[in-house]
Amino acid sequence: MIRKRGQFFRMDTPNTTLVIDAERAETVYYGERLSGACEFSAYTGSGRRLFSVFGRSGGSEYSVAFFHSDGGFTADFSFARAKVSDAKPVLPDLPSSYGEGKTLELRYTDPAKLALHLFFTVFEDSDVIAVSAQLHNAGKKPVRLQRLMSLQLELPGAGYRIHTFDGAWGRERHETVHTLQNGTFVNQVSEGYSSHMHNPFVVAEGPCGLFGFNLVYSGNHKEAFECVGGVTRALIGINDAFFDWEIAPGESFFAPEAVVCFAPDEDALRLRMHAFVSEHIVRGRWKKRERPVLFNNWEGTYFDFDEQKILAIAAAAKEAGAELFVLDDGWFGKRDSDTCSLGDWQDNAAKTGGLAQLGEKVRAMGLEFGIWMEPEMINEDSDLYRAHPGYAMKVPGRTPVRQRHQLMLNLADERVQNFVVRAVSDVLTRSGATYLKWDFNRHMSDCYGKGVPAGEYFHRYMLGFYRVAAKLAKRFPGVLFEGCAGGGGRFDLGILCYFPQIWASDDTDARMRTDIQRGTSYAYPQSSIGAHVSACPNHQTGDDNTLAARFNVACGGVLGYELDPTKLSEEERAAIARQVAFYKEHRKTLQFGSQYRLCGEGVEGYIAVSKDEASAVAVVNALNVLPGQPDLFVRFKGLNPSCVYEVTRADPSAAADGETFLAGGDLLMHGCLPLHGLWEEKLAQHCSGGIVSRMYLFKKTKQRS
Repeated sequence: MIRKRGQFFRMDTPNTTLVIDAERAETVYYGERLSGACEFSAYTGSGRRLFSVFGRSGGSEYSVAFFHSDGGFTADFSFARAKVSDAKPVLPDLPSSYGEGKTLELRYTDPAKLALHLFFTVFEDSDVIAVSAQLHNAGKKPVRLQRLMSLQLELPGAGYRIHTFDGAWGRERHETVHTLQNGTFVNQVSEGYSSHMHNPFVVAEGPCGLFGFNLVYSGNHKEAFECVGGVTRALIGINDAFFDWEIAPGESFFAPEAVVCFAPDEDALRLRMHAFVSEHIVRGRWKKRERPVLFNNWEGTYFDFDEQKILAIAAAAKEAGAELFVLDDGWFGKRDSDTCSLGDWQDNAAKTGGLAQLGEKVRAMGLEFGIWMEPEMINEDSDLYRAHPGYAMKVPGRTPVRQRHQLMLNLADERVQNFVVRAVSDVLTRSGATYLKWDFNRHMSDCYGKGVPAGEYFHRYMLGFYRVAAKLAKRFPGVLFEGCAGGGGRFDLGILCYFPQIWASDDTDARMRTDIQRGTSYAYPQSSIGAHVSACPNHQTGDDNTLAARFNVACGGVLGYELDPTKLSEEERAAIARQVAFYKEHRKTLQFGSQYRLCGEGVEGYIAVSKDEASAVAVVNALNVLPGQPDLFVRFKGLNPSCVYEVTRADPSAAADGETFLAGGDLLMHGCLPLHGLWEEKLAQHCSGGIVSRMYLFKKTKQRS
């Protein structure tokens, strides 16, 4: 809801209120929802700017920066108009949120005939506010844009704790907390993708609550926080490193959409971000649709397989209750290693017996068929490169940087975009695949495209990628696309507008996945997080974890298996079949229930609660169990305090569950459940480096008066 009172615009979500002084271009208030009618005149002149330019707003981090054709770079924007409409702004070739809501458009003009448009969209069912910016050149000469941030929000005071989600390949999105008293803190990447290192989701925690920020974009991003004159300025948008965009007369530049959410605590912020992504980012057939249990052959075979081996794995997967088999890397060209054939998306019939025939044979078993591709990449040892060397991203006359023996395709070129669309369409049509794992195994270097200005290349690449993704999503609405970038290197809201789920990390070790999935789930719902049970010892860490622990952790996302089931014992295969059956029974709650993170001294985990609070599944992981250690404890979350629950210590891997007891929802949430016998369980596992993991199943028995 958006209401106007004089120069003030009040935007209400179900639980928050944002108030803007349009004429002064200031934030008056953002926080818990205000009740009834309010007077804001006493709060005018807050100095908390909606945008900032050099020389007029203080500080060193500005939301808008550009050069005029005469070499000057000053600007003097003044209020021109405000407009409320039912339609969101159209961001050409960019992903954005969608749904019914109201949008406030604020327009500010500069004497040089530039117009700055700020858009704020409020959805009736969401506490997340979508914000974007547009700079229009109505003059007669071009303007060179150096920076246009999507969102500027100035928070009162200093001392905010800035939460970022950082890491590297195999250890993505580990939460890091920085306290900002003075100066500037920047979370950014400039390698062409949202990256393993620093996710675009950030949180500013202050005395009143938490402010969560994210960007609906998959390329270079920047989140800057600067203490300026008693306020903390937050800037969210495209990274201005290597950015220089010419806006010709009569044209505009549209910044990607940013989103912001206020919440009183971490649990509320997590739930609000999850609800927004599920309702206003993910779209199409797979929106709120239960995801299939899959088996992927990659860690089971790597490149060493043939048709007989693949069909044996698929048959064992079907026997275990799987619904989808995914053929990973190595099925095309001469692909027996990662040194060749990227771009040659023709069958390696000697290994597969032919992709179309293999797909038919897998479907005849009662499984859906899925396929792996890396469409944005090319090997120099490939027929594609030999025929079209100009398709590769490289600087003429220079030796390119090679990563994983590959170069990138130049998606800033429309010819290359069309090639990728044709290649992926052909593979999906030929194989009949209903699932595509879209990989991206290196960052950008040697950024060059003929006719593309250097300062525009990164963003033009992303626009090209989005055109490709949009065309394929429209052409194949029934296909479940899963994004992947060397694991979780491109886990962002931009990708989720086209691909409903993303592979969280190439590291499948249960211990490592606890941190990776905990950080990921801060901003992204569990239905978007690919999580697999893999073989042990783990291929990335060498750790051992029980099959039960691996399953428990993987249930925190979309369950899959990445191993060769034909190498398992009959007992292990029977245990997996029981796991899959349990997961299917509770899939709706696990994938789409309200998920809370559990934490305490020595323990971590999650609980997924059904929307009616009648059932829940919880996993508690003890990461470091020592001899002689007192009992550890856990408090659950999200249950109905007025209900009595039957609580079962579930073990889907075993033939029978453990103990069952009754307890009220209030006791389960506010009391401390002792975790007896953890050390004994640790000794019984005979696993090096493993975690002790327990699963609890909750079923409501009655409502107390």
